[in-house]
Amino acid sequence: MSKGKRALFIILLVAFIGASVTMSFNMISRPTFEFEYIENYNDTGLTGYVFNGFNGNSKTETVNIDHPYVKSGGEWIQDESKDVVAVDGYTFVSDEYVKYINIGPQVEYIDEQAFVYCKQLREIRVDEANPNYCDVDGVLYTKDMKTIILYPICRCTHLMYDDIEKYGDVKNIGLDYKETFEVKGANDDEMFTDIHKQIRNTNGDDFTRALYDEMLERGVAAPYIGTYYVIKEKTATSMKVEKAWSCDEKYAIPGGVERIAGNCFYKCDRLGSIDIPDTVKYIGNMAFFKCYGTSLLRLPDSLEYIGNDAFSYCENMRYAVFIPAGVKHIGHHAFYKCSNDLLYYMGSESGEGIELGGRWQARSDNSFEAEPPYWGKTRQECDEYNQRRFDEDAKAVAEAEKNDQGASSASAGEVDTGFIKIIMIFFFIPGFLYIGVQVIRAMFKEDFLMTKRGKRKLAAIKAEREKIHQAYVQAGSKDSGDDDEAPQGEEAEDAPETPAEENEEGGDE
Repeated sequence: MSKGKRALFIILLVAFIGASVTMSFNMISRPTFEFEYIENYNDTGLTGYVFNGFNGNSKTETVNIDHPYVKSGGEWIQDESKDVVAVDGYTFVSDEYVKYINIGPQVEYIDEQAFVYCKQLREIRVDEANPNYCDVDGVLYTKDMKTIILYPICRCTHLMYDDIEKYGDVKNIGLDYKETFEVKGANDDEMFTDIHKQIRNTNGDDFTRALYDEMLERGVAAPYIGTYYVIKEKTATSMKVEKAWSCDEKYAIPGGVERIAGNCFYKCDRLGSIDIPDTVKYIGNMAFFKCYGTSLLRLPDSLEYIGNDAFSYCENMRYAVFIPAGVKHIGHHAFYKCSNDLLYYMGSESGEGIELGGRWQARSDNSFEAEPPYWGKTRQECDEYNQRRFDEDAKAVAEAEKNDQGASSASAGEVDTGFIKIIMIFFFIPGFLYIGVQVIRAMFKEDFLMTKRGKRKLAAIKAEREKIHQAYVQAGSKDSGDDDEAPQGEEAEDAPETPAEENEEGGDE
């Protein structure tokens, strides 16, 4: 094959592969917005456009559900000549970007699982003219307030932003400091790279540039519910950032609500308390799934139905839970992997007439036999048990703290005593000894506690001084005209020994 043909073959091969990859990508990739015109949707009698698919990106923080989106010139725009009448189940699933969803007045049906685990969702707003749905401070309800459909996972983050005026001034949220990041860089780009790397390496959180810019603007950024990154100090080349979070967030479902939809509080792991009113009859599948921070919930006497995995992984549920006698259905794994010592006080006398799902009270997959439920119990008995256990734990915690404080005080005393001893050994004692030696030398003996070398040195100094003194004396005699010379023998006898002469005679050596 000639070089020309070989080159042409390679060009055609590369073009074919590129075209194949492009076509494959286009075939498997999904558009950001998906709508479908359906007649008699799900036998509801509704006919019109159904919103049934959303694949978000960093550009879609707000989604309006009133008219279908169409792509024009590379941009998604709404076709206001058409209306959206319904939102299908699982249209939004595990989205990482959407913060606000606005629902128009013409939407007549929203599937209870339309919005599942939107990680950044702070608020759902419903047009007041909508006859079927409403929102209460960003929480989605049916218009008659009989069903709560969705509590946005980052709702408390939204409220925090509304309430905060300066760091620490946050209503109903107590901040617990967990981590500190010392960020350095020649400019904002380098500091973002540094903090992004530190946060990723420390706990795996994703800290985007958008969050970084938001933190610079507000002084705080909240990527997840109840999780805050707060700037404490900042210079042109450095920044101190504290990561803090709170488990104090509370939510009270309004009275009159009868249904808690499935996935309603899905993974709202920073909610510490959720009040369920006495009107609730139905708790849907996975309604409180992985609400790690939620403490023991009070199930009302009106309750009749508990769905599958309704309270799975609610690890903070402790002591005992009272299940009213009116409950006729408990789904499989309803309390899966709650606290290991969680007990079940049953209002019914027995399991007869109750549809119990498999492993509804299992502690874990490795638990061969769960603790049997206690049948024929009252709510008062359950409350008394919980109070007793709570008091015992509180007492144990108080004693542990007291012991820790005592140990700390003892340690502090030991440290203080040791510090004083060190000061005495290395400062005061040598100082007193030095002063004592100098006093004795001044009063009694100049060479007190001197070494042999020191004594020789002292003798040499004395001899040198005496030699200088004799030289001054002799000079004075000559000036006065006295020509008499001192006898040689006397001069030799009175002359002090030099260090050399001392060594020659043996000295101290």
